[in-house]
Amino acid sequence: MRSRRSWWMVFGLCAAIVLAALAWITVTVAHLERAEAAARADARHQEALRLALWRMDSWLAQLLAREAARPYFDYQSFYPQASAYTSGLNPIESGEVLTPSPLLSYQSEYFPLHYQVAPDGRVTSPQVPSGALRRLAEDVYLPAEQIVTNASTLNRLSNLKRDTVACVADFESQNLVETPTTQPVQVSPLQEGIAQQLRARQDWAKRQGASREAVQQKASPLPPTNRGLADAVQRPVVDVGSLVPFWSSAGRDGADELVFARSVQIGDQQFYQGFLCDWPKLRATLLDQIEDLFPGARLVRVAAPLAETSATMLATIPVMLEVAGPVPVAGAFMSPARWTLGLTWLAVLGGLVAVAVTLRASIAFGQKRSRFAFAVTHELRTPLTTFQMYSEMLADGMVKDPKQRQVYLDTLKEESGRLSSLVENVLAYARLEEGRTQTAAAPTTLGELLSSVCPPLSQRAVSAGMELRLRNEAPKQTELAIDTRAVGQILYNLVDNACKYAAGADDKSIELKVRLEEGRAIFCVRDRGPGVPSAHLKTIFSPFERGGRDSTDAIGGVGLGLALACGLAADLGGGLELVSPPGGGACFKLSLPLG
Repeated sequence: MRSRRSWWMVFGLCAAIVLAALAWITVTVAHLERAEAAARADARHQEALRLALWRMDSWLAQLLAREAARPYFDYQSFYPQASAYTSGLNPIESGEVLTPSPLLSYQSEYFPLHYQVAPDGRVTSPQVPSGALRRLAEDVYLPAEQIVTNASTLNRLSNLKRDTVACVADFESQNLVETPTTQPVQVSPLQEGIAQQLRARQDWAKRQGASREAVQQKASPLPPTNRGLADAVQRPVVDVGSLVPFWSSAGRDGADELVFARSVQIGDQQFYQGFLCDWPKLRATLLDQIEDLFPGARLVRVAAPLAETSATMLATIPVMLEVAGPVPVAGAFMSPARWTLGLTWLAVLGGLVAVAVTLRASIAFGQKRSRFAFAVTHELRTPLTTFQMYSEMLADGMVKDPKQRQVYLDTLKEESGRLSSLVENVLAYARLEEGRTQTAAAPTTLGELLSSVCPPLSQRAVSAGMELRLRNEAPKQTELAIDTRAVGQILYNLVDNACKYAAGADDKSIELKVRLEEGRAIFCVRDRGPGVPSAHLKTIFSPFERGGRDSTDAIGGVGLGLALACGLAADLGGGLELVSPPGGGACFKLSLPLG
């Protein structure tokens, strides 16, 4: 028993080590799969984020490119062809032909109002003409109510001048953009504006990565010029800066207003020009560009300048894209790694079960072999001792009385029969285990079968002081195709067990009942002994099992009788089972097929 526990302890320890290692591998692989899924989800998220930013910046860049290329003199409602900012004359009083600014009647749902901060601090708008220019605009270009609305908006932005000057100056002081190269030219204001328009478009193309040719193709057609006047007028140096986006603190309903502005240096005069954005509409349109990528995205204003890099900040305006983080997409339920792990687990568990079954069978075989050796040794010891003692007494002439000598001879004969039966059972079971049992089925009748097997059964019962009672309820002419010798051996083992275990019963009878049932011959061997304990009902037909009795029990035997009988019955096409008869005792039921 100690050796058995040791083997199971070693097996349990090895199994625990193998399972722990496999569990660690499984957890590691699962962690790596989750990390890989998270990395793939993050990569997809970053790709979608870059695409969303590119879409919004590309769409907005087209609008801003047109504004950046707008000539500086468009920020006046009307301007004469001879001079724009430096003549010092009222455009109406100058007598020159006035050119209306494109911004005078400009309509945009995103950029509703343009403005200019003059060197003297005045904030004007080409869409809010004053004096005679207003009357001229109202008559031809702009409704009066629109001028009133624009003027109200301009007057409401009290901090616009301060924020424009501060933000543009701060932006340019940090050298965040390349300052346009300026050269003195002697051209008309319109020709100078077109040149400035091209420079502004080129500067915008450098920021946005567009080509110079693409920008030039989108340039406005050249307006008519006055060559003679251009030759006569000397124009000052004009520097136009880049558009700078910022948030002005004088927005509607106390909210900040998104503004774009640029500096314009005309000679020694500093102007600032810009336009207001309708941020709610612009934001809604920008988010529409990425609705398929990020349905619940938000655009959040950023107070820091655009020079500060951020993975979610737009390049064109100071806002940041706010989206939900990447959600790892679960991989396939059975990925290749999981298939491999599953098969590995099945293989390992199958191997452990196989090892456990093998170990159990080996231990059981070892115990069976030990019980067999002990039982056979015990069974052989008594008859061999008797043989040795009686044969020595008879050989030495120690037994003088003829009657006593006959008793000794009968005892030797009986013990030799026991030994022969024991050896025959052991050999028969060995042949059965190896599959070498060959039953020779031959046609016979039930009467002939009983006549052949009953005499040895009766003799065995009589030798044990018991009586065999035969109850044949089937016709003796019933034909069978059976091995008579094998049937006799089965019944003999059953009767022999009844003689051994029911010898102490009050009723010394052993009943052999024969009947036909559903096309089979039924042989029931019943005794009136103590029966089989309930704890051993399932193991009674196992080899070397003696119903809970050990090898030192007074009742002899090695526990092969029922196992051999059950095997022979199966070879004959029948079966052997233990039934519980009323009134106690043991009853074994042998069923055999008819011929």
